[in-house]
Amino acid sequence: MQPAVDACPGMLTLHPARDGDVARIRLPGGYVSSRQWSAIAALAGELGDGNVDLTARGNVQIRGLQPGTGAALASRATRAGLLPSGPHDRARNITASPLSGLGHRPPVRRLVRSLDAAIVADPVLAKLPGRFVFAVDDGTGGAGLARSDVGLRRAGPQAELFIAGQFAGLRLPVRAAACAAAAAARAAVGLGVGTNAARIRDLPGGGAAVAAAIGSTTGPAAPGDKGRLPLGVIGLAGRDVLIAGARLGRLSAAQVTLAGSLLRRGDVLRLAAAGRIVIPLSAAPAAAAACLADSGLLLSDDDPMAGVSACSGMACSRSVADVRALARTLPGHPRTHWVGCPRGCGAPSDADLIVATGPDSVQIGGRPARLAVGGTS
Repeated sequence: MQPAVDACPGMLTLHPARDGDVARIRLPGGYVSSRQWSAIAALAGELGDGNVDLTARGNVQIRGLQPGTGAALASRATRAGLLPSGPHDRARNITASPLSGLGHRPPVRRLVRSLDAAIVADPVLAKLPGRFVFAVDDGTGGAGLARSDVGLRRAGPQAELFIAGQFAGLRLPVRAAACAAAAAARAAVGLGVGTNAARIRDLPGGGAAVAAAIGSTTGPAAPGDKGRLPLGVIGLAGRDVLIAGARLGRLSAAQVTLAGSLLRRGDVLRLAAAGRIVIPLSAAPAAAAACLADSGLLLSDDDPMAGVSACSGMACSRSVADVRALARTLPGHPRTHWVGCPRGCGAPSDADLIVATGPDSVQIGGRPARLAVGGTS
């Protein structure tokens, strides 16, 4: 049974909302194969409202699930390889550098798979709450290492272990890194994560206590990520990669299908923060970009909505305003995340939080502001 500190949905524990139940599907590393992507689209279309929401950790949510659909969701997700372990449904939170293995960047997909397997194989780690996060960094950033509970950073043939965003003084062969990360997480559970705290930083002693439990110490903090991925087509050592943005983090059924159809055979889509989708292309880049732009996806950082994201708005029982309708660019705030209550769900790390306090009033940086008709505050 999951502890009271864990309110995050999964596929077996759904979250009730005004528009029906919500399921969150964990995609370790943000990686999703063509087969899994098609399965997610089918689940959303046949059991949910047809849309797929992207989360800040590279996972996806299906909304609008009606009572009685939970068993069908779990069964079909299991067959698609999306639910390898029921007890670990909400524990498989792994972020990864979204461009790893592309061009000359070090690959980390195998390391992500090894870490996921280590989590699923350990009964103790089923106690990890849904907010606990592992990060696997290829050495170039983008995995949220500084904000992770347990992290690994690739350094040539070795990997460095981080606990609560701080270097734990351990450099290990890559083949041993997943076991070390699992051991750190197991120590965190022993110290109260999952019962008294959701994150390592909330424990008495924080990361230092976990490091001591595995015979190590914490040191320098991990560097923060440099920012979100740029939108558009980029060339990486002869490979064309398209980075598209989901408007307010939501994909329609048609957009999901279209993005999957452009994926290069044998590769995976990579879901990143702020609704970014990384697509190693099988099609000509100009044609692919034009198709996605026509579908309503964001393909340029010059788009006014490229820096805007939002929570689910009035679909959530806590929301006091339809923030998805209110969300817009604001002068002096190039990147914003709009939320309907102070919990701030889904906020990218580089965005200013805009918190609704009423149907047309918000707080920006803790200060009250009223939204004017026409799009400014």
